Amino acid sequence: MNPRLFLRIALPAIFGISITTLVLPRSLAGAYAINTMLISLIAAFLLSLKVAFSYERELKKVFLYLAFFILFLFFANLKQFWDLLYGVLGTYSYVSLIVAGIAYVFLIKACISILRITDFTRIHKKEWVAIFIMFALGNFIVLYFVLNYHFEFTVDMVTKILFRILDNTIVIMLLPVLFLYRNQSTEENKESVTFSIILIGIIISTIGDYVYEILSKVSYTELSSGFHTGTLLDSIYIMSYLLIGMGLYVHLNYYRWTIKKIDLDKLDLTF
Repeated sequence: MNPRLFLRIALPAIFGISITTLVLPRSLAGAYAINTMLISLIAAFLLSLKVAFSYERELKKVFLYLAFFILFLFFANLKQFWDLLYGVLGTYSYVSLIVAGIAYVFLIKACISILRITDFTRIHKKEWVAIFIMFALGNFIVLYFVLNYHFEFTVDMVTKILFRILDNTIVIMLLPVLFLYRNQSTEENKESVTFSIILIGIIISTIGDYVYEILSKVSYTELSSGFHTGTLLDSIYIMSYLLIGMGLYVHLNYYRWTIKKIDLDKLDLTF
C-alpha cells in the first residue's frame, strides 16, 4: 500500500462519514454521531498505545501521553462519565474545566517530549505568520464571547471564558511543535505528514466549535444543546477524531508500507 495513495482515499472517506450525520433522519443522526465519535476515539486510543510500544524513550512517551489525552476525549463524549462525575462532585460548571485541564496536561507533556527530540529550532517566516494568525484568531474568539454575551461575573461565565483561553493557548502551543517537527523531519528526509494530520485533528477538535459559532452566528449555548444530535458541529468533531485515528494508523504502518513498496519496485526491476 502506498501511504500517500491511502491518504488520498481515506480523506474523502472521512469527509463522507462525517457528513453522513447531516443526511440521516433526526431519529438516527444523534445515535450515529455519538457512536461514530466514541468508536473513532477508542480506535485512536488503541492505535496510539500500539504506536507508543513500537518506540523507546521520548517517542514512546509522546504517544503514551497522546493516548491518555485521547482517552479523556473519549470520556468527554460519554454521558455516563459525566453523570458519574457530577453525581460525585456536583453539577458545577468548573468540573468540566478541571477535566479539560487534566487532559491538556497529557497533551502538553506529549509536546514537551517531542521538543526534546527536535534539534531543529528555526521556524520559517510563513510559519510565524500562521502562528500570529492563530494568536489573533484566539484573541478574537475570546473577545467575541465577551462582546456578544451579557457578561456577569459568575462562576459559569468565568469558566466559559477560561475554557476559551485554555483551548486557544493549547492550539497556539501546538503550531510551533508541528512546524519544528515537520522541519526536523524534512531535514532528516523522514515523513511528517502523519503526525501533522494527528495535530490538525486535535486543533480542529479544540477550536472547531468556536470557529463554527462565529461563522454561523449561532450562540454557543444553542450549539451545545444540539451536540450529539446530528448537527454540523457533530460532523466537525467526527471529522477531527477520524483524522487523529487515521494519522495514527498511517504512522503505525508507514514504514512497513514504504519498505514493501521498495521491495516491489526492486522486484519489478529484476524482470
